[in-house]
Amino acid sequence: MAAADWALRHGQPAGRYTDTLAGADWWFLPLLDGEGRAIGVAGLQFGRQHPRLAPEQRQLAEAMADDIAQAALRTQLVTELETAHLHNETERLRSALLSSVSHDLRSPLAAMIGSADSLSNYAEAMDAADRRALLDTIVVEGERLDRYIQNLLDMTRLGHDGLKLNRDWIGVDELIGSAARRLRRYQPEVRLSLDIPADLAPIWVHPALVEQAVFNVMENAARFSPPGVPVQVRARQQDSTLRIEVIDEGPGIPDAERTRIFDMFYSVERGDGGRRGTGLGLTICQGMIGAHGGQVEALPGRDGRGTLVRMTLPLLTPQPAPAPDNG
Repeated sequence: MAAADWALRHGQPAGRYTDTLAGADWWFLPLLDGEGRAIGVAGLQFGRQHPRLAPEQRQLAEAMADDIAQAALRTQLVTELETAHLHNETERLRSALLSSVSHDLRSPLAAMIGSADSLSNYAEAMDAADRRALLDTIVVEGERLDRYIQNLLDMTRLGHDGLKLNRDWIGVDELIGSAARRLRRYQPEVRLSLDIPADLAPIWVHPALVEQAVFNVMENAARFSPPGVPVQVRARQQDSTLRIEVIDEGPGIPDAERTRIFDMFYSVERGDGGRRGTGLGLTICQGMIGAHGGQVEALPGRDGRGTLVRMTLPLLTPQPAPAPDNG
C-alpha cells in the first residue's frame, strides 16, 4: 500500500504504469477536489497481458477517477450539510429549552414565593378565606411545576435511553377515567364528555405511559376550549386498533402548523390565550404512543371547528412463553 499512500500524500499517480514505485501490481490514481487536494485514491489492477496502457485506456481510467472524486465530494458535502443542520437544530432546541425553562419554571415559582411571602408577613391580618386562597395557589402552582419537571424527565427518556415498556392489561374506561380524574384535580372548572363503550376489551399496554399520553392531549384540549364547552373524549375499536380521540371546540390549528404541533417546544398561538404551556406535552404523547407502535395525528374538529387529536394503538396480545426444554 506504499504506492497508494504516496499517491494520496502527493496528489499524483503512483504504482504500475508510473515512475513512482513502478513495481506495484496496482495503478493508483488520486481523487482530487476542485483545489487539487487528494481526498482519496482509486486503485486499478490490470492483468500481466497489459504491460502498458493505450492512451484511450489511460484517459478512460482518469475520467473514471474524476467521476469517483466528484461523487465522493457530493457525498462529503451532503454529510457536512447534515452535520451543519444538526448543529443548527441542536442550537435551536437549546435556545428553546432555555427560553422554556426560564419562563415555565419561573412563573410557578414566582407565584409560590409570592403567596408564601404574603402568608409569612401578613397572615395574622388575613381572614381564613384569604389564607386558604394563598395556600391553594401554592399547591396548584407546585403541582404545575411538578408536571413540567416530569415532562422534562420524560423527554430525556424519550430522547436518550428510550422507553422500556412494562405491558399489562388495563380497561380503556379505567385508563381514560384516570386521566380525566387527574385533569379535574388540576383544573376543577374543566368539563369533559366521555364516550367509552362498555364492551371495549382491555388493552395490553404500559398503563402509566398511555395514561400520561391521554392526559397530555386532554390537558392541551382543555387549555384551548371555550369556557363551559366540554372537551369530548371517545374511544372506539377499529379493526385491530384502538382509537382514542380528544376533540375541542377551540380556534383550531392552521393546516400549515398541524404537523408541527408535535415538534419539541412548539406551541401554537390559538385565540386570545396566546402561547401557554411548554410545547412538550404533545411531543411526549407522540413518543409514548409511538413506543407502543401507534401513532398520533391532529385533524380538524367537527364541522371545521376546533381540533381532533387521534391516538391509534395496535391491539396486541402477549406472546406465549416458550415451552421448557426437557430434552
